[in-house]
Parts: sequence; structure tokens; C-alpha cells
Amino acid sequence: MPQSEGETSKSESTDQFTEMAWIKFLGIEPLDASEGRAVIRLDPQPVHLNHNGTVNAPILYALAEVAGAGAVVAGMLELAARSYTVVKRASIEYLAPARGAVTATGEIPVEVFSAARALVEGGEAAEVEVPVDVCDSSGAVAAKCTLVVAVRPRRPTAQEQ
Repeated sequence: MPQSEGETSKSESTDQFTEMAWIKFLGIEPLDASEGRAVIRLDPQPVHLNHNGTVNAPILYALAEVAGAGAVVAGMLELAARSYTVVKRASIEYLAPARGAVTATGEIPVEVFSAARALVEGGEAAEVEVPVDVCDSSGAVAAKCTLVVAVRPRRPTAQEQ
């Protein structure tokens, strides 16, 4: 099925994730990136582990942050490229040690995504609350995170004014 103008394919969205320096640094693999949903995976290396041999808390948060922001911007990459996207607020609860591969899933309802996209298309700011679950290789929820992701129009630089 051909894409309509302004629509981003799932493979284009996941490809965008792999180009970001932060994603490369962490070693994250994007599994799904679509309108209102992002799923990422990390096969932890020794540098990702804490003194107990489980995935370190800051790494779990980093995964949640990428999945949460990804859920908001993956379906509007062309707009996000012209905008300023930032996590405005976040809370995380660590529920269990994370062992083995870790998967973070951020997902918002399609109507919430559509409303945010419409605001950004109109040149307005959007703020979206995104729940994220981070699960380990056994499927146990290791952390639950809630992020507020803001997508705002870029301010003109001094040269543009």
C-alpha cells in the first residue's frame, strides 16, 4: 500500500532510531516504531550491568525514555524534525531486577497521537503523557515509567531573526 504524503513507514521510523548517536551509544535495537507506539530492545553488555549483575537502573530509564519519546514522534518524524522534542517530566518505579534482554514499550491511544500530531502540524506545542513498561527476558515488568513528552515549534536562531 503506498504511503500518503506526511505518512512515515514503520521501517523508516525504526531506521531513524538507529541513526541517533544516543541509540548507538546504548546499543538499542528498535523493534517497532509507529503512530503512538515504540518498542525497543537491549541485549545488555557488561557496561549496562550493576554490581548485582542485573541491568542498571539508569539504563532501564534510558530505555523507557527512548520508547516513550519514540511513541510520540515515530509517526510524525517529518514534523518532529522541524520541532523541538523533550521529556518535560518523568517518573519511574523500579519493580524487579532486570535480567537478560530488556524490552521497553511506550504506547498511547491513537486518538491521543492524532490530536498531538494535529497540534504540531498547526505549529502549536503538544504535550503527551506516555506510559512505558520495561520488561526483562522472562517477561517480568522490571520498571514502569510515565513520561510527559513535549513537541514544540523550534525557536528561530539569532541568524534567522
